[in-house]
Amino acid sequence: MKIFLHAIIISSLLFQTIEAAAIRGKVRLRKKGSFPERNPYVNNTFRTDLRFLNWRIKRKFENAQLKNYDDPSETIIYLSKIPDRYKRKEIPEQEPIQIHIEGAKFHPRTIPVMVGSTIEFVNKDPVAHDVYSYSVAKPFQTKFFKNKHAFVTFKKSGGVTLNSSIYKNMQGEILVLDHPYFTKSRPDGYYSMRNIRPGIYHLTAWHPELPSVTKEVEVNFGETITIDFNLSTMGLPEALTR
Repeated sequence: MKIFLHAIIISSLLFQTIEAAAIRGKVRLRKKGSFPERNPYVNNTFRTDLRFLNWRIKRKFENAQLKNYDDPSETIIYLSKIPDRYKRKEIPEQEPIQIHIEGAKFHPRTIPVMVGSTIEFVNKDPVAHDVYSYSVAKPFQTKFFKNKHAFVTFKKSGGVTLNSSIYKNMQGEILVLDHPYFTKSRPDGYYSMRNIRPGIYHLTAWHPELPSVTKEVEVNFGETITIDFNLSTMGLPEALTR
């Protein structure tokens, strides 16, 4: 009887493995944009503060959004639309996921997690830090901590932007999802996502400084399909780029 039950379990697992599909591909970021022209007022003694301010704002935005992106590993690829029956009803127990603070930066800067996950903030800097967020999915603020850890549990899906009270440019992003179908691209841009059940999904590539791209994808039993993403500033509103 026991042998018969083991055979059934093994057969079931083999069938699930055979029917599972996989998605792979490559993420490409816009390597270089058309940087704004050289400051036209720098040699003009009759420049106006308003014009100079306008150029500085434009230059700052262009530097932030059109810089060279050599490392696409901050990109999160995930299924943004899946059938409700595939969503996790219970979150398995797991160890806290660490985000290190070092050099006044979050490492990693972006991270996808499942609902119910706990993030452990580890401060490796010689100064005290706090971490806070105004995001709807998880508003919170830790106490200042040094040579200690801070723990935060995320119980609602959505995006959470991390900030620091003492370093305004210190930001991180946590994407909280209610399913395990997500991954991050490697430094060379390639990614893979396995154990996907057959069906029609929306696959999204998200980057903290570029508009996300979503594609509809249909996967069938046991197949591996390739979906590439090209992320650029082309999707940004004209008011921000002109």
